[in-house]
Amino acid sequence: MKKVRFISALLAVMLAASSCGGSAPSGDTTPADASDTTAPEEKVGYPHGAADFGGYEFTFLNVAVCDWANRMLVPEESTGELLNDTMFDRNRRVEEMLNIKITEQNGADWQAVSDLIKAAVNSGDSSYDVAMTPYHFTGALLSDGYFADLAGIDSLHLNEAWWDQMVIQSATIKDHCYFATSDITFFPFEATWVIYFDKGRMADLGLEEPYGLVRDGKWTIDKLTEYALTAADLNGQPTFKYNQASGTARYGILSHDQFMEVLAFGFGETYLDESGDMPVFNEAEERLVTAFEKIMALTTPDGAFVDRNTDNIQGGGDRMPVEYKKGRIMMMAETLGHIANLRDASFDFGIVPIPKLDENQEQYHSMLASYGTLMTTIPKSCSDPERAGKVLDMLAYESNICMIEPYYDTYLTQKGVRDEDSADMLQLIRETRTLNIGKMFGWTTSVISSIGYALVDGRTTMVSTMASQKDSVNAAIASTYEALK
Repeated sequence: MKKVRFISALLAVMLAASSCGGSAPSGDTTPADASDTTAPEEKVGYPHGAADFGGYEFTFLNVAVCDWANRMLVPEESTGELLNDTMFDRNRRVEEMLNIKITEQNGADWQAVSDLIKAAVNSGDSSYDVAMTPYHFTGALLSDGYFADLAGIDSLHLNEAWWDQMVIQSATIKDHCYFATSDITFFPFEATWVIYFDKGRMADLGLEEPYGLVRDGKWTIDKLTEYALTAADLNGQPTFKYNQASGTARYGILSHDQFMEVLAFGFGETYLDESGDMPVFNEAEERLVTAFEKIMALTTPDGAFVDRNTDNIQGGGDRMPVEYKKGRIMMMAETLGHIANLRDASFDFGIVPIPKLDENQEQYHSMLASYGTLMTTIPKSCSDPERAGKVLDMLAYESNICMIEPYYDTYLTQKGVRDEDSADMLQLIRETRTLNIGKMFGWTTSVISSIGYALVDGRTTMVSTMASQKDSVNAAIASTYEALK
């Protein structure tokens, strides 16, 4: 994975000048010798050739709204806003190189997108060339035959650095791959879980900003719990019962039940043994039991953990950042996409990855949200999968070069200064992303949800829950593998 990211970064350096607005001056302003007949250096560009699709209108199916990640894909016009205009210009370049017009149709919500895919395929409607499919619907749609096999499309170069190799490898079964992600849209990156922290609150409490701990490999669940407990303060309130309207108490960290899943994956505990030809559901071995105990040490003490659901925080999909910006909670664990909702925070905040189980763990693991994350798919009813593959591949290539730096410049600049520490953290997070394939294919959805609720509530039923659902999970895995013969 690191090798792939290095190649990606190298390509970005090589191609930024030619693909993102022209070449930079060399720094030498001496006029060239007229007798110098050396041929100009050939520009490096998309290595798999252009095409002419005769003005074809290429259509994405996307979700209309999302308040926790950026679903932008086809901006209508240049607006002067950096991210919008970078994506708008990217689309125009690809349109010119392939002689197409990129358009978008939207489903009102996740369910509507799934329903539109089904309706199109069942009726033979080729309106959608590509569907940005919500993560939690992918398994069922795949099993029912609604997607084309991306691995069988020659124009789609999934082995290249501009595709997220972690997702490709995770989604590939028996040489079949039906889902992919890239920087075509910010959504997969923004769907990655992170931890936000209030720099001022940490300084007031005499706590070290965790950047150094992360770099030294010492950012662990024990350290996170220590920080959360230190931040808990009744501050004149009689109890730690969360009072959204008029409370004064201060708390450690805000999140919700999916954070339990994210922590387990951050520890490298995926609930699946993937060492054989087919995954099998893991037993609750000693390391996982230890993980459960450490998670409960964070979620059960008064004041350490605020749960969006059980503490009945009211509001829309952005209610967590809205509550966090009040300054009463030192940390928030959520997806990176909420960074847009924090741009007007009155305090400076930082970003770090999900912690390790302990210092012996080799690396950090940053999980993509297992609900709603948009996966790139091609519906079975697409009229020309090779054309769709070509467009996607070129968009992914262009995005890999041009989209991330504007993102950092937009969201990591606070009070006019870019937070380079958080930029480093986001690069680490990008390099260590992980995917819950059990939920992507629908194998472990029920058992992981049950475990999450138990950990939030302080119930010690996780091991028995896993034992009771082992056979059904393994049967679901076998069913998927049988369907992909």
